[in-house]
Amino acid sequence: MRTWKCVAGVLVVAMAGCVSVPALPRALARQRLDPELAHHYDYSKVPLQAAVDSAEEKSGYRIQHLRLAPANSSEFRPIRLDWYRPTKPGRLPVVLLSPILAGNSLYVREFAGFYAARGMHALIVYRPKEVFSPDRELKDVETHFQESVIQLRQTIDWLETQESVDAARIGSYGISLGAILTTILAAVEPRVKAHVLGLPAGHIAEIIMASQDKTIRKRRRAYLEKRGWSRDRGLQELQAVIVSDPLRFAPGIDPSRVLVIAAIFDRVLGFHRSLELWRALGKPTLVLLPTGHYTAAFATPYLKIVTYSFFKRRLHAILIA
Repeated sequence: MRTWKCVAGVLVVAMAGCVSVPALPRALARQRLDPELAHHYDYSKVPLQAAVDSAEEKSGYRIQHLRLAPANSSEFRPIRLDWYRPTKPGRLPVVLLSPILAGNSLYVREFAGFYAARGMHALIVYRPKEVFSPDRELKDVETHFQESVIQLRQTIDWLETQESVDAARIGSYGISLGAILTTILAAVEPRVKAHVLGLPAGHIAEIIMASQDKTIRKRRRAYLEKRGWSRDRGLQELQAVIVSDPLRFAPGIDPSRVLVIAAIFDRVLGFHRSLELWRALGKPTLVLLPTGHYTAAFATPYLKIVTYSFFKRRLHAILIA
């Protein structure tokens, strides 16, 4: 039965097709980011060195599994990367990829290999590993978001020292939770010139309290029961501590640099929340998938081409500007 469901999902995407809504012909005036928000992701720059854990050879590219850290620091939490390095010579553009919740890289590997085989560096940047439990403080959710954005910025610091990377042509692609973080990166990091937001949304506190995702529901129930809180109380407490909500950052982002991918039947983040964020971003180019949150994976072959074309066009424009 499960096999037939998968086949049916593929057929739905293939037959119904995906809808692309072009960006507005004129960019809207964007707001200046509140300094307090921008400084929330400040950090002290230190030189980072890469340690190679292992490597794999592929057709047209090589995969290196790395850890970034200062030469002499036991307190720095290493940044884990998978670097898909094209064999093509010269200084090439690069795309940072931020995985879904729990850091599962299975989905983003498809995109990383596709980009690398076509002459773009691709780096999967893993978030700091966190297991949130009812015993943790609620503010730790925001701390995790903050540290994740900072690690993306630190990875860019390191990329600027790599001879094979054209640091003037950096893109970013986040999926689900990764897209939420990528939206913030787009607002606070001017070195990144193109952004793909795959299944993003705003109102993070609402998502945590209303999501139908099994993992989120289980953790939410345990946390509320531990404290004897109602859902309304949980929502209020979350809203008080979460700074990293994409809706707060969206007005400061240039929509011409953004491509949004949304799933019409998304019950994990909520399609209406994706659309609200798209509007707040100034209505950039929008790709609508006739899928749910997880079944969006059926559209991967199509999305590989769409996202690669967006990065190639956007980053090439920087090269000839």
